[in-house]
Amino acid sequence: MSAESAADRTPAQEGRKSRDFRLYWIAGAIDQLGSQTSGIVFPLVTLAVTNSPAAAGLVGASALAGRLIAAPAAGVLADRLPRKRMMVTSLVIAAIAMAVVLVAVASGTATLAVLAGAAFVEGLAQSGYESAGAGSIRRVLPADDKKALSRLEARNHAVQIAGPLIGGALYQLGRWVPFLVDVTSYLLAACFLSAIRTDLTPERTERTSFLADLRNGLRFVWQQPFLRFVTIWAAGINFTFGALIYYAILTAGRQGAPAASIGLILTLASVGGLAGALAAPAIFSKVRPMTVIVVASWAMVALVVAMSQARQTWTYGLLFGLVFLLSPLLGVIFQSRVIALTPDELQGRVGTVMGTSGEILQTPAPLIAGLLVAWYSPTAVALIFAAALALLAAYTTANLRQLRAGTGAPETDDVPGGKEDLPGGKDVPEAQEVSG
Repeated sequence: MSAESAADRTPAQEGRKSRDFRLYWIAGAIDQLGSQTSGIVFPLVTLAVTNSPAAAGLVGASALAGRLIAAPAAGVLADRLPRKRMMVTSLVIAAIAMAVVLVAVASGTATLAVLAGAAFVEGLAQSGYESAGAGSIRRVLPADDKKALSRLEARNHAVQIAGPLIGGALYQLGRWVPFLVDVTSYLLAACFLSAIRTDLTPERTERTSFLADLRNGLRFVWQQPFLRFVTIWAAGINFTFGALIYYAILTAGRQGAPAASIGLILTLASVGGLAGALAAPAIFSKVRPMTVIVVASWAMVALVVAMSQARQTWTYGLLFGLVFLLSPLLGVIFQSRVIALTPDELQGRVGTVMGTSGEILQTPAPLIAGLLVAWYSPTAVALIFAAALALLAAYTTANLRQLRAGTGAPETDDVPGGKEDLPGGKDVPEAQEVSG
């Protein structure tokens, strides 16, 4: 099935897209809510079972290792196999892994090996689900893709607020209860995805080896200037934001702030992200995306500079909320164009390359933040991260202008790079601002 442009769709086709996008949105919300609910208590359960903070860290590392190890294969398979079946299968495997934890914790037989093994398998399954989901998004996006992508951003931030609160409350009822919710959420998400009617099977014109497919995905990202730019930008933002969060938590902790106040920082950051995602469609209808990109990039630098003068927990939280309010605007613009620039048969690999690059660079962020907080004053550390964001903002501004000049795109283009950038002149859906 070729990806038809929004203008070519009949009302019936657009209605199917909207229905399937809602199912995709709901499935992701349920899945993430369950994962956030159990994720907040997984370290607590491990600590209770082993009485070792190092063991709790090992379980977290096992989940990350599963995701990273599976990512290359998952990206290739997402562009080979029927994507809906791959997503459903991945969710079922994750449900089985968490069911093992549920039974072990409820029966009092949990061990470090069981917990770490289940976390590793869940990480493998999540990698498969996310790769197939990244490959499917173009097929289910409604005509107003920026509005739809903003809803996905809002969903993610809302779940980050609600999930930990629900997990903490359920943990008081019983250590096993959050895992029951997680298992149920995986199965419910699989049911919603099964109801999608759009054909999500990737277009595949030729059969090549696994390694050739992997090389083609990496080569495509690197050879497309805009995709290369977004990959580097996303990796830099993930690292800087991850380090900033730990900087604020560690600094507030050293200043004697209570745990509840430190939790406020994370809550306000998520609320800011939710507000930014909800406001994105209105902002895009009034301001050119090119302007949003430049203004938001440099405004985040100014906010982190202001953070260097923060001395109270609520001030950190407010500034983080404003930073996270701006970041979804950039994410929606970039993701919209990435989806449009990537041929259907490469969607899974491109999404996996970008996601994995960001995840790998984010991994050392807590350690680096901790070392900086130990070595330097809070003011100096904040200015170091502000400088990192300034480099990203300069990189963003320079690349966007160069790409626009290189393609001859007019000033009113959404993002630099038009159809002439596409391999083989392939037609793609335009990012239109129409009411949904």
